Amino acid sequence: MRTADLIGADLRDADLAGADLTGALFLTQAQLNAAKGDAATTLPPSLTRPAHWQAGPAAPTGPRS
Repeated sequence: MRTADLIGADLRDADLAGADLTGALFLTQAQLNAAKGDAATTLPPSLTRPAHWQAGPAAPTGPRS
């Protein structure tokens, strides 16, 4: 996603775990705050990692046995 144009993109609940967003175009803090990510998600220096992002890989969200 390094050169993806994210203007107006709805990232609510999008799983960005491990994504490289350093060169993403028009990415906003509000979009990040609505998404899921982890410690491996790389952000542009102008944006802040949301506090609710997990420290490790995103947990599976499928049904539990």
